[in-house]
Amino acid sequence: MAVRLSAMYFLQFAVFGAQTILLAGHMRYMGFSGTQISWVYGTGALAALISPVVAGWLADHFLPTQRIMGLCYLACAPVLLWANQQTSFLSLWVAMLLFQFVHIPTMGLSNVVALYHQPDSRRIGFVRAWGTVGWVAISWALSLHLHFWELWQPGRNHLGDGLLVAAALALLTGVYCLTLLPHTPPGQSVRRPLAFLDGFRLLLESRPFLVLFAVSLVVSVMRPFFYNLGFLFFSDPAGIGLNSSLSTAVMSLGQVVEIGAMLILAASLRVFGSRWTIFLGAAALALRFGAFSLGEPVWFVIAAQSLHGIGFTFFSMGSIVAVEALAPRQRRASAQSLLVFVNSGLGALAGHWLTGSAYDHFELADGAHDWSGIFLIPAIGCLLACVLLVILPRHGRAA
Repeated sequence: MAVRLSAMYFLQFAVFGAQTILLAGHMRYMGFSGTQISWVYGTGALAALISPVVAGWLADHFLPTQRIMGLCYLACAPVLLWANQQTSFLSLWVAMLLFQFVHIPTMGLSNVVALYHQPDSRRIGFVRAWGTVGWVAISWALSLHLHFWELWQPGRNHLGDGLLVAAALALLTGVYCLTLLPHTPPGQSVRRPLAFLDGFRLLLESRPFLVLFAVSLVVSVMRPFFYNLGFLFFSDPAGIGLNSSLSTAVMSLGQVVEIGAMLILAASLRVFGSRWTIFLGAAALALRFGAFSLGEPVWFVIAAQSLHGIGFTFFSMGSIVAVEALAPRQRRASAQSLLVFVNSGLGALAGHWLTGSAYDHFELADGAHDWSGIFLIPAIGCLLACVLLVILPRHGRAA
């Protein structure tokens, strides 16, 4: 069982990484502005406002979760192939919006599958670590791919190839979900017309839920600064100044550390509890963005990228485990989908707008960017999340 769940995460994050890592560089090559780049990345946030909630409702009441995931990934493949052919902002934005509508739900539903078949939710890190391995593997594969073309055809753009790779992986993942994932039945046998609102009802019924989702909202607004601008920062001569292939490899350092963080996640949850595990994750993100804002020495900034692994694991996975502990079993798919709605939808949408605005606002007269000013914003935001976790009282099992 653990092997099948690990393979699910490996393929899922290979797809996620393949279409994400090189996309900003691909758009910069086509002449997109910072605002346009952020709006393309923001398609995921727009999709997350609707599709995860609907998918969670279907998984709670109508269809097996693994079947919904498989159908979503099969739909991703042709849309990614189409997206690779687009050269204008509007056409690429539409293509990526369609892709995200069927891709985003899988991020919450995979956790439902894993937690349903994992007796101890605190040990989910041992299978989820393979998702990080998948991201690292595709990062290094794309880095080698770019390095090959830098030597063979210098100056030719191959940054869009990530979309082609993602399409092939999405097709493979869809087949895997439909044929090899364990059966995960709907959480409720009674079909209620407004059941898709279950996750939102939990916010009104449970103060621990409200606290958790408020802090998640703050951090989710800050995350796009890395996902949208990280590649540009490392490859910009006014930033770190690495070439494209090396920038891709450096960005994967966080995922390398993330593998180790996943393996110690259960120990952290057992010793510190969800609240302080989440706090450590937010603190790591604040320190990473702070180092980016300083911008030097280069070795220090590159080393700070490793904090991404601790930040993502402890904050994101700690939040997932907290939701699992707080939500009634028959409403867990809706609750996990609501977490995706907040992190990848509402918060990310605001974050993409803020990121694009900051990138354009801090553009200098010579076309370079003031990276110190740009990354100071998320550093302060993540620090605010840490403060909220300290001053808000403890509540419930997730504390």
